[in-house]
Amino acid sequence: MPYERVDADHLLSAALVAGLVGLGVVWVPTPSAVPVLVVVAFPCGRTGGRDAGRGSVAVGSLMYGYAITEPHFVWEIDSGRDEVLLIVLFVASLVAAEIGTRLRRRHAIGR
Repeated sequence: MPYERVDADHLLSAALVAGLVGLGVVWVPTPSAVPVLVVVAFPCGRTGGRDAGRGSVAVGSLMYGYAITEPHFVWEIDSGRDEVLLIVLFVASLVAAEIGTRLRRRHAIGR
């Protein structure tokens, strides 16, 4: 794989978007927040590249673990189901961001 520069402005933009969406879904049930954060990771990877996709994955997972799960804004998760959903969120977001990145590259090469 060729060397890819880190694009800091896309990375910070994706982290900001994921953080704001994470704050927006604090009061919805936790199973509903997982697909929302996965959907956010895809366009971040599609528009910003791999670094932006991974930035949104990291911030989305942190927001889920810290703010979205019960009790809110505490570094503990009461429900075992929410712990499993955190792992599902992380893996699914990584896959979605990587698919977005590959579609971005395919589109850039096809020009």
